[in-house]
Amino acid sequence: MTHHSHAPTHVAGYLAAARETIDATFGEGHAAANPDLVAAFLQACAIETAVATARVASRETNETLLKLKPRIFG
Repeated sequence: MTHHSHAPTHVAGYLAAARETIDATFGEGHAAANPDLVAAFLQACAIETAVATARVASRETNETLLKLKPRIFG
């Protein structure tokens, strides 16, 4: 089973959390009445996750380059 096979389950969880958060903030039924808000909320979450992932990858790449610097440049 690939990592991507879990995506629908994860996204369904994110959708439920988005609805719960929006309803808790604005009142019961607000998420259902405002699907564009739910979509924007999910998009913001996806962007935040992508940025956090890129930040970790960048840090790991920088650490590796610093370790290799003496080997490359003496």
